[in-house]
Amino acid sequence: MKKTVKLAVFVLCVALCVALGAVVVSCASSGGGGKSPSGTGIPAVGNMRTFIDEDNGGSSTAEISSAEETINGQTVTTYTIKGNVTTGYQYGFAGWALDPDDETLDRIKKATGISFTILSDGKKYAVKYKTKECESDYCYYEYVFDTKPGEPVTIEVPIKFFQQPPWGQWKKFNQDSFTGLEWQTHESWRKTADNNPFEAKIWDVKIFNN
Repeated sequence: MKKTVKLAVFVLCVALCVALGAVVVSCASSGGGGKSPSGTGIPAVGNMRTFIDEDNGGSSTAEISSAEETINGQTVTTYTIKGNVTTGYQYGFAGWALDPDDETLDRIKKATGISFTILSDGKKYAVKYKTKECESDYCYYEYVFDTKPGEPVTIEVPIKFFQQPPWGQWKKFNQDSFTGLEWQTHESWRKTADNNPFEAKIWDVKIFNN
């Protein structure tokens, strides 16, 4: 009888391990790995602007400037964003956005992925895929990424990798109602109430449709 019980427990443990392993594999395949956007990316066209938490009663700051630079033998338009995040608003934030022109808007509604190159200060940021259903802080789709101090990195994001935070208000992801892209400082690196400076330079935002 004791041997039968031990065998049953062993079988149950093996089954649980297999099930948990399947969950881990599933999470990994949908979150941080997988194929990069394929094909030739088409440059995104639109207006780059900053946003801050002023409407929420905050005091964070952000400024943007653009320049024509030659990088790896190519002339590109770069956007440099400098600012500071405070907790004048409890969940202080600052960032920048791309308001696409009509052609880019239509292209992103059918996109399989996006990419961009960013040179920053080693802090963590998030890129957000904005839709009409998700216009509030409680409903948005994002992809969180890391930067390297003083070293440009190219971030490639398949559209399926945009996810809602677990605490957010759930809304079905609808590419047809896309409104714009946003990049925002991530709350994980805020250390003080009024002194959390950041600086980032971004260029080569591309849309993939293959």
